[in-house]
Amino acid sequence: MSRRNPDRGRRARPALHQFDTFLRVVETRSFTDVAHQLGISPSAVAQSIARLEDFFGGELFVRNRRAPLDLTPMGKAILPGARMIIDIIDRQMANAAAVATSRSGSLTLGFYPGVASGPLRDGVADFVAECPDVKLQFVEAPPGTLYRHLNDRIIDVMFSAFVPDTATPTLVRESLWREQLHAVFPKGHPAATRDYCSWADITASPIILRTHQGELAAYRALLQRIGNRPLNCAQHDVSRGVLFEMVALGLGVTISFESALVDRPGVITRPIVDQDSAVAIEAIWFASDANPIRHRLVRHIRERANFTI
Repeated sequence: MSRRNPDRGRRARPALHQFDTFLRVVETRSFTDVAHQLGISPSAVAQSIARLEDFFGGELFVRNRRAPLDLTPMGKAILPGARMIIDIIDRQMANAAAVATSRSGSLTLGFYPGVASGPLRDGVADFVAECPDVKLQFVEAPPGTLYRHLNDRIIDVMFSAFVPDTATPTLVRESLWREQLHAVFPKGHPAATRDYCSWADITASPIILRTHQGELAAYRALLQRIGNRPLNCAQHDVSRGVLFEMVALGLGVTISFESALVDRPGVITRPIVDQDSAVAIEAIWFASDANPIRHRLVRHIRERANFTI
């Protein structure tokens, strides 16, 4: 026995251009005028309308050689649906074009707390001014957490310092700018009497650093820079503002990126002029990511970073 074809007897759906032609005829009330608009013959316009009429099973226009075309009751019945179909397609195509040209869409970026100011902030501001319809999500976290988020596709791109040297062909790593490290002393600290300081000045006092869930990136970076000097360091899961307040209270000294410095009562900042006293700030994303929105954002931050260098 032959198997029954489930598609047998089904009517093919009208093509979108047939609905578009129908709406144009409704507006102009003339096959000839629509033919001029589309650059086709009046017979081709009539053929598109005839196929719609075959589908719906009746005439859509009252044809009178001496009068403009009018809609039949059936034509009036399908008019709202035809308009809705074309409107939806037009809006979806416009949205797709906006995403393709990075004027719309969404992007999640992760950043290390200490680099939220400076070129990153200014580059994001430039991007928002150029692409106000792009939805940005921000994730603030230490380097290790950002790296995990990137691999888990929670974020699209990360901006951070102190990222481990994990060379892999699946990721792109671009060094954008270098941040000068500054020491934050309480007022009255002996090192604050000079215009700059060294690692020896910093390690002469208790050091307090920020941490989050045991993240040790900043601590490891400090160990690499101070060499064999003794280190008295405590880590606290607090905000940068609270950390500076702790310095003002005389609980220790801390280290900050230059662009993250703010004037606060009770503290004095001095640039560290010593070996390894500047840190590279990197952007990292997947090599397979061709997202034009991410590309445009990184470009703006790169341009701002070039002003800084």
